[in-house]
Amino acid sequence: MNTPLVEEEQAFEAARARYQEIGVPFPECVVRVSSPLAGTFAAPIAACLATGHRNRRVLDSVLRAVDDTAGERIGRAVRDAVEAATAGSTRGSVHGAAATALHADLPAARGRAKRDDLWDTVNEAVDADLRAAVEAAVGGARQDTIRGEIRRLWRARLPAPGVWWWWPFRDFVLFCPPPSDVHREPAGEDEQARPRLHRADGPAVAWKDGFGLCFWRGTHVPPAVVDDTLTADEIIREPNAEIRRCAIERRGWDRFVIEARLDQIGPAVPDPGNPGQTLTLHDVPPGVYPTNVRVLLCTNGTVERDGTRRRFGLTVPAACTDPIEAAAWTYGLTPAQYAQAQRRS
Repeated sequence: MNTPLVEEEQAFEAARARYQEIGVPFPECVVRVSSPLAGTFAAPIAACLATGHRNRRVLDSVLRAVDDTAGERIGRAVRDAVEAATAGSTRGSVHGAAATALHADLPAARGRAKRDDLWDTVNEAVDADLRAAVEAAVGGARQDTIRGEIRRLWRARLPAPGVWWWWPFRDFVLFCPPPSDVHREPAGEDEQARPRLHRADGPAVAWKDGFGLCFWRGTHVPPAVVDDTLTADEIIREPNAEIRRCAIERRGWDRFVIEARLDQIGPAVPDPGNPGQTLTLHDVPPGVYPTNVRVLLCTNGTVERDGTRRRFGLTVPAACTDPIEAAAWTYGLTPAQYAQAQRRS
């Protein structure tokens, strides 16, 4: 996704308006950062340096923590942004209060910029990941000025078209543009449905420095879900029900049933609605879903492009006692009616 120049100028104008409302000149030093994560660390570090913080040992430890938790690519982006923001103040006299953050002073937007629900979802996911990144890097008991400022200033969003992040100070301001890459899945045939953020082989929302957000069919998930690296036991122990569901979908019920060693209820039976295929019913451990359920493993009635038939799972009430009853329930039929069903697709 390329950010049009007109949208960038609108974002800067929105920022200038916020400064004007409190009577503070818009800074000459404007720094564009590569991602919200880079800005989250760069802005408070630059502010500390600009106000006279000179403890190199602490600064180096913070930058190493950023490298260790966010990756060296983000670390380089943070260093570049800090250097750009403090190029003037660190060579001359200390600016003192001139580097003070203005978040508390700046008024809120006078009316929300028009955007679709996708950006609200992105905003929430960015906030969650930034908070986690800050706590991972500097959230320990040991505190100093830099660490304290990072934890205080991590969150900043600019009321502007699209979705922009910013960190406003008296003598410099950092901006982060919208993501460079956004993946959505089709909305489907439902006219009321909206496209959902989704990608099965990487971040669905990504910035150029490598920071990204993973989504599975509209749900914000950890990268391990999309990468399919969780063990079955880790999936079962996941406390968030939505993430558990997404992880199982990503893994596929056919694999998950085997890896999680789910008990099978009765023998496999021929599928009346799909000649040549079988149905099996399995117990699902309590807590995997909000309510007690069983899972019916069945085979798609149509052939995939590669000539195979996809094996998939459907959750059914725990009261279902055999595969035919479970399959009938998914169609709203009685077991006798489903037994007489024609081939399904």
